[in-house]
Amino acid sequence: MALEENSLEDRLIKISTRDSNKSLMVNPDKIYIFPVPKSTFQFLENIWQSFANKMVSLVDFNDDPIFNFSIFEVIDQEEMKIVATATHFKLKEIAERRKIPGIEEYIKKSRPIHLADPRNESARFIRKSIIDFNKGLRPEVTFINLKEEEIHPEKKVLLSETMNHAIGIPLFVNENPIGILWGITKDPIPEDKIRPLTLQLYSLFDVIEFVVAKEMESGNDHYIAQKNIEKADTVSNSRNLFYTTTKDQKEPVTSIIFKSHQYNIEYRMDASFIIPTTDGYAVSLKSFTPEKLNNTGKNLLLIPGFFCRRSVMDKLAKELALKYGYRVFLMDMRGRSRQTMPKHGKKEGWTVDNYIQDDFPEVLRWIRWHYPSERTVVLGHSMGGMIPRFYVSSYEKIKESKEEFNLPKPEEYIAGIVSITSPNYISLKSNFIGLDTLKRGFSMLPHKMISDMILSMASFSMQATIQTIDLKKFFKLILNLHSSLRSFSYNIGTKVLTIKDFVGYKEITPPEWYFLMEDVFCEESVSVIMQFFQSQISNERSFWSNDGRINYTENFLNNFDMPIYSVVGTVDKIVPEETLTELKDLKSENKVITYYEQGHLGIIFHGETVRKICKGIDEWIQGLK
Repeated sequence: MALEENSLEDRLIKISTRDSNKSLMVNPDKIYIFPVPKSTFQFLENIWQSFANKMVSLVDFNDDPIFNFSIFEVIDQEEMKIVATATHFKLKEIAERRKIPGIEEYIKKSRPIHLADPRNESARFIRKSIIDFNKGLRPEVTFINLKEEEIHPEKKVLLSETMNHAIGIPLFVNENPIGILWGITKDPIPEDKIRPLTLQLYSLFDVIEFVVAKEMESGNDHYIAQKNIEKADTVSNSRNLFYTTTKDQKEPVTSIIFKSHQYNIEYRMDASFIIPTTDGYAVSLKSFTPEKLNNTGKNLLLIPGFFCRRSVMDKLAKELALKYGYRVFLMDMRGRSRQTMPKHGKKEGWTVDNYIQDDFPEVLRWIRWHYPSERTVVLGHSMGGMIPRFYVSSYEKIKESKEEFNLPKPEEYIAGIVSITSPNYISLKSNFIGLDTLKRGFSMLPHKMISDMILSMASFSMQATIQTIDLKKFFKLILNLHSSLRSFSYNIGTKVLTIKDFVGYKEITPPEWYFLMEDVFCEESVSVIMQFFQSQISNERSFWSNDGRINYTENFLNNFDMPIYSVVGTVDKIVPEETLTELKDLKSENKVITYYEQGHLGIIFHGETVRKICKGIDEWIQGLK
């Protein structure tokens, strides 16, 4: 049953020059479906799981999951067959590298259905979509009641008791159909959510068509295609894509104009601005600019935390840009991509000091150079909030240490700082027996011995000569040490902190867990790990510079007097409340502290919490000078 509410305007790809007299139009049943070209099919084999993953992860505007189950049927020569499926809990298992026999068994259980079989409803929908596509229209979204309508017997046997309603959209690549993507639910889609869902599916249709064709043409990069599909923003529809130039970099910036279905406005995303810093490194910015800016005269700079790419901040960024009218920049620090790594010469690691003393001031300069009449509010999560706070409060020490007297003055460039679950020092909350003994023991060990232990966990996948470590290895190292200091345990235990605590596990849905594990987390320099580890085992309750010359925590507590808006997660085990108790004693006259019952990353992923945080931030910024 085709949905009558699907409007032609929503489905329009371009103004058709090929529409014909209706009396001459061919019968859809007579349309021949060509096999998917071999080269295209081979490419699709490597990425079609991402179609199902993305489908099952779709949420409505209230962040409620839409589908319980999804499948992708591909056109394979003269047949259609199910080749990819996904469920919520299976995404989590995939992220954790567990075996998923259930999905494999489901695919094996399904049998191909010939395209010429009159009971093949998928082939029937694809034939109709070919006609629509030739008219310049996106395929019609199809809604089927699986319990009431006639379903092919080979598919009927696959249905469970909770598979009651299917919503499908045919997919095209290079103007040829490749198959149909289905989302399956227990309950029917409510009337008021049908059109928003339809718009999301049209956005997904566009993304898959564009990404697959582009990557096939440019070099068959399966990984990039998969990630671009899974990360796609389906609550917006791209209107225009351009490659733009900027004075201070050679490579073009990708500029895409979107129409947001959720906020009902247009906005532009620009990525990536590459800003050189020191020693051949660079940082990367992307920005969201709404069609109408507010009148605060403030830009926002969002900085992610430890082990995280800037995409963890997307929910915050879009809410602040599209609902409240701010121009928002999101920062990827050095080492997060090849564009931010040195191209030639020796490639040494980096420290938190490089983030604070080199990368951050260069970004402040860049934003001021492009927007000289506007000041910046810096919003950081976790380590991302430590960076601006420590820069501001240790400014004189940094200037003296670097012998650089033209560093951006905080009061001239920064209007205020928002820190979300950002600690003053590192003190992971743990019921780990013997942790105090561990701290005392490590405090007596030579710095190099501790460094060598961490280096033993290092990997070198980003660049052959860069010492980095991934998040899982770090947690296994720091949280599963025996108190005797004699050995390590490499199995994540149940009585100590794990990566689940870092994520804020209870507040993250399985699809979000999958995307975090697969894409958001990145590797980190071993030297950065060292600074965090030293703060964790220290009895001084301080965070020091790598050379031991600057006590960032002490300077923050004694010198910081800038407007600050602090967000605390009351169930955060990575940044427990006790590491933030001094916030109330800061000299700042314009300070706000808010509390949410959230974990470390859950606080910036839980939709309702994000909306409340952004509302509070906007009200606070409105009162800044």
